[in-house]
Order: sequence, then C-alpha cells, then structure tokens
Amino acid sequence: MVADLNTRVEAARKEIATLESSIASTLAKKKDTTMAASAAGGPSYLAPIRAPPSCKARRVLKGHFGKITAVHWAGDSRTVVSASQDGNLLLWNAVTANKLQSISLKSSYVMAVGMEPTHGKLVACGGLDNLCTVYKIDAASSSSSNSIPPQAAQEMASHDGFLSCCRFLNEDQILTSSGDSTCLRWNISSGRVMDTFAEHKADAMFLALRPNDPNCFLSCSVDKTIKLWDIRSPQKSKQTFTGHQGDVNGVDFLPSDNNAFATCSEDGTVRLWDVRAYQEVSQFGALKQNEDPLADTSGYTSIACSKSGRLIFCGHSDSNVLAYDVLSDRTTPAFTIAQAHDGHVSCIGISPDGNALCTGSWDFVLKIWA
Repeated sequence: MVADLNTRVEAARKEIATLESSIASTLAKKKDTTMAASAAGGPSYLAPIRAPPSCKARRVLKGHFGKITAVHWAGDSRTVVSASQDGNLLLWNAVTANKLQSISLKSSYVMAVGMEPTHGKLVACGGLDNLCTVYKIDAASSSSSNSIPPQAAQEMASHDGFLSCCRFLNEDQILTSSGDSTCLRWNISSGRVMDTFAEHKADAMFLALRPNDPNCFLSCSVDKTIKLWDIRSPQKSKQTFTGHQGDVNGVDFLPSDNNAFATCSEDGTVRLWDVRAYQEVSQFGALKQNEDPLADTSGYTSIACSKSGRLIFCGHSDSNVLAYDVLSDRTTPAFTIAQAHDGHVSCIGISPDGNALCTGSWDFVLKIWA
C-alpha cells in the first residue's frame, strides 16, 4: 500500500512538472516584445535619469533609538510616520526634518505602520502583538510642545499571526496582512472584521492598493506568489502571479499605470508584472541558485515605484538602495545609492507627489532623498 502511494505521489509530481512547463511555454509565446523595444518604438526622447550625485540625501531624521521597521508617507507629501523597535511611532515633517509627534506603543515589536492619506488624522500600526491599533492624530496640535499624547482609538484583534502591513482604504476602513497568511478588511468604528482574504499558504508580507481604484489591492507572500484581490468579492482572488523562487517581500503598483506592478524577492530578483498580460514582463537582478535554506538570507527588503513609473527603487540588506529602469533591458541597476545607510535598509517609500524617497534602516535613522 505504501509503495502504491509513493507511486501515485511520484506520478502527481511528474504531472505538476509537465503542467508547469506547459504554462511557462504558453506564457513565453505571448512575449512578443520587451519593454526596451517598446520604448524604442515610442517617443524619440526620454528624460535622463537623475542618478547620484544629483540624487542625494537632503534630510536626515534622527530620533529613534531602535531599528526602524516601517515607514509611510501622508497624503500631503510632507509628513512621514515611522515605526521602530524602540516602541515608538514618530511623525516627521520631511521638509524641515522636525519631529512633530511621538506615540508610545504598548508593544515594542512593531512591524507595520500606515497613515490615512486623505486627511492624515489616523495612524495605524501592529506587529508581534497580532493587533492592529489605530490612533487619532490632532494635526493642529501635533507640532505644539503642549500637545496631548494621542490615545488608541481602536484596537482590532482577529489575526493569529504578526501584523506585517496595514493600509487605510478610507477613514473608516483599513486592510491588514499577517503572518497567519490572511488579509483582513476592518471597520475601524466597530473594530470588526468585514472581509477575510484567505488563499496564501504562508505569511502574507505586504499590501499595495491600486491607484485610483479603492476596490482592488495586491498581497505578496512567503509562498512565492502575488495575488490580486477585489474587496467586492473576497471569497476568491482575481489573479495569482507565480514565478518568484523565494519569499516575496514587497509589492507596489506603478502609480502611472493601474495595471502594472513590481515585486522584490529573496530569490535575488525584482520583477515587473502586468495585470492585462497576466504575467511577468521584465526581470531585474540575478536569480540566486541552490541557496542553503538554513543560511542567513540577504537581499531585497522593500520596494517603491517612482510616480512616473520609470524607476523601481529597492531597499537591500547590504545597506544599499538600487534603482532599476523599467524601460531598459539591463538586469543591473540604472544607479545605486551605495551605503545609503550604515545598516540593513528595512523600508522605503516614495512621496505621493513623487518628489522624494524616504528610507529607513536598522541604523535607527531615516533619510529623505531627492
């Protein structure tokens, strides 16, 4: 009986390999051109890329006393919120480099932070406490030395794993992803779960909201997949993208195009995908081969796309920030901000107006690049 079972398992594995090969072959046939070839057939002039030394650190934000784990821009493109293992959220004015407000957390193991983009009066965070906690921010008094520390407006508990990302849909709804492999949509007023998005087979690591379309979002996971969801039908994802051979740590839509998005993975690659093509359209970096799964992992930690959609910025554990040109066939970066920090670059984000890049690191420091 055991021998028969082993035979069936082996036959199933061979069938899976055959089907995967067939899918790859079908997708390859649809790749009739490359991004570089398409760009060459378009306008004759492309604006030059502003690489270092033109692109440099304009502000250094110092105030944390622990590793910075997450960062998020407000909708005004001036305010930044950061989360750190020192147990604090800090709100900053990215233009003046002044600290606007400090929020002390119950748990120092915070891993995610998000700011409501429309009015900037709500901040959410979470981490190893498995909670999503929302704070109300008084914008009028946040810069005052006499401001009252904000109190938690709502603590939302349902996840069975760490909170990896949180993004506001509006002032009364928020999305979260978790190490329990699910994503949840919450009603902030009631603190209750509205919808559960459960298809990933391992930790869900990050979320990306579709620009100008509050109904759709992307999630990426340790299961090596990226899924496109519609909150109007949470029972099943709309699309599942496969191809990465390692944990997918970050995902971000190209703001210039609701149909394209980029991902970074521990397999050593950064990939550009298109919802209409339902597949990868470009690949950057170098694929890691046969890496020991028990060895220390190093590689891309976070990703953000420029407002024009031409550049993909990636934070790296080697303290560098790499920028890839979408309109190039080069697998190497268009430029690298070498030694951007003195340690692991843990998080990055582009301001909504596209004028600045914020990076956070385990060296306790945030930097604003432009």
